[in-house]
Amino acid sequence: MKPEPIKQTNYKQWAFRVFLYVVAVNLVIAYRVMTFAVGFHDIEKFQRNIAIVSVFGNLLLITGIILTILSIKNEEKKNYQYYISIIGYPFFLILTFLSLVF
Repeated sequence: MKPEPIKQTNYKQWAFRVFLYVVAVNLVIAYRVMTFAVGFHDIEKFQRNIAIVSVFGNLLLITGIILTILSIKNEEKKNYQYYISIIGYPFFLILTFLSLVF
């Protein structure tokens, strides 16, 4: 009988990809906020657009955290993707909580 192959999971790879998406969404939000001018832009439209992009970014953040937890649970091999996810997601989670407070 053949031994069962070890199940390979790639949660850390997906967590890393989602982390890159979170970074991109936050850069888009930062750019839009920095280039906003009250006299030239519609405030209601700006607020609606930022809210939609923020919700999308928060959903990506939650998804990435779940994937990172699954990676830890399945004891995947540790590499740069794993470490960036472990360090990056708490950073963005703290930024999210700070944006809700202020």
